Amino acid sequence: MPALTITARNHDDGLVIALDGEIDMATEDQFHQAVLDSVGTEAPGRVVLDCSRLGFIDSSGLRVLIQSHKTAKEHDTSLFIAAPTDRVARLLHVTRINTRIPVFPTVDAALAAPLESPTL
Repeated sequence: MPALTITARNHDDGLVIALDGEIDMATEDQFHQAVLDSVGTEAPGRVVLDCSRLGFIDSSGLRVLIQSHKTAKEHDTSLFIAAPTDRVARLLHVTRINTRIPVFPTVDAALAAPLESPTL
């Protein structure tokens, strides 16, 4: 059984990447590649990371999450986090990543949110 399963679904308002499992040193490259692939196809637009089935993310995964956010901005794409589990939401709060990457309670809320304005 893989430690991380990634599924991408197109929606009218953006691309949703569903993350099921764990993001750690063993899966960080798989996660990073999935986000890089999606950012290139959704520019300008939005990519929503559905974290409702993400059970764990370690420091290497958080690093890749920040890198992915920066890459998305470079491609005029907004990266959003949706429906994080309590454990992941606490980690995003403690590390203050939730102040850099918008976090929404549901995928639908992330898809309906206004896109970030371009950085000056």
